[in-house]
Amino acid sequence: MAPTKKKKTLMVARKLPLDLEEEILIRVPPLSLVRFKSVCKEWNTLFNNKIFINKNFACNRPEIMLTTHSHIYSISVNLNDDPTIKVQELCFDLRSLRYSLYGICDGNYFMYDFHKGGMVWNPLLRKTKLIAKDESSCGREMGYDGSRPEKSYKIIGRMSSNSYHRVAVLEFATNAWKVTHRTSCGEELQSHDPNSRVSLNGNLYSTGYKYPDTGQCFIEMLDFSKEIRKIFCILPCKAKKGTSHTRMLSIYKGDRLSVLQQCKRTGEIKIWVTEKKIGNGDDGDNVVWINFMTVSRPDFPKLLTPMSTSYFVDNNIYGKSFVLCCNSKKPRQAWVYIVRGDMCKKIKIGGVVCKFQSSVYVPSLISIS
Repeated sequence: MAPTKKKKTLMVARKLPLDLEEEILIRVPPLSLVRFKSVCKEWNTLFNNKIFINKNFACNRPEIMLTTHSHIYSISVNLNDDPTIKVQELCFDLRSLRYSLYGICDGNYFMYDFHKGGMVWNPLLRKTKLIAKDESSCGREMGYDGSRPEKSYKIIGRMSSNSYHRVAVLEFATNAWKVTHRTSCGEELQSHDPNSRVSLNGNLYSTGYKYPDTGQCFIEMLDFSKEIRKIFCILPCKAKKGTSHTRMLSIYKGDRLSVLQQCKRTGEIKIWVTEKKIGNGDDGDNVVWINFMTVSRPDFPKLLTPMSTSYFVDNNIYGKSFVLCCNSKKPRQAWVYIVRGDMCKKIKIGGVVCKFQSSVYVPSLISIS
């Protein structure tokens, strides 16, 4: 008898449904997605899809960007049972440049040099875009018009002349400045905390207070769709004196606001968050603040240098967490504090022993062009 031939069985890999595969990839950290682009054409196409990019951005966790006179570092925080940090130096040499950070929007940094003009930089994608220089405008702030179907990114600049403000706007689509209007200096709102600013839904929010009238603190909004400044909402804290407290803003859960206030005399910190998300076109009338955390520890630092200080809060399976980046003068050093319940962990950021600027940002695949 002739020997029987064995049949070869081909094992075909079973693929996940496309919608399920996309739901998994949306939750993957963006740094990994950048590497995964070369896996296949389908993934490369998906990772360039604007809907996917925005969904991934909404899922990403905040990190701390730390800038010295010569280097930029990204600090990711693992808020597990035993919190840790990971410091990564980014490939962006500042030693030959004089750029100053003016703001962050959708994971993109807007930096300006008075001699070379502005530049937008995405640390994750390592992409830069030069901005047309405007000799006469100042106070440059980046955001976008969220009232349109497609985000319309722009920069708003101001300069004071006699008793008027000149308002100039640059739209990224044209990369050209245009003067929109002039307003009386007396009509402009004056924020007391210019270093406490965050971007949400394309608009810029900062803290201020009405002193000595009422001492009531508020949030001022720069509306990028209407290109005007206005009071957005009242804060749950008051300021008896302008120098009695330090206030800072942050983003909570990606779609809410958080405010921190520290008493300079006692060092006690109180943190509030908005109960509901801040939507596009929200006028702030229905904002409700809830107490998130109070930190009163004798070993906790006093936040005297807002430019070097940034924070964010989180609430996961391990409980409510407060992450703070700040500096110490003696010895001069950069630190990350992580507070959760009775735990207070202090972690040194190695190699940073000079003046620095810190801010909270969310890594993003969004490329502003």
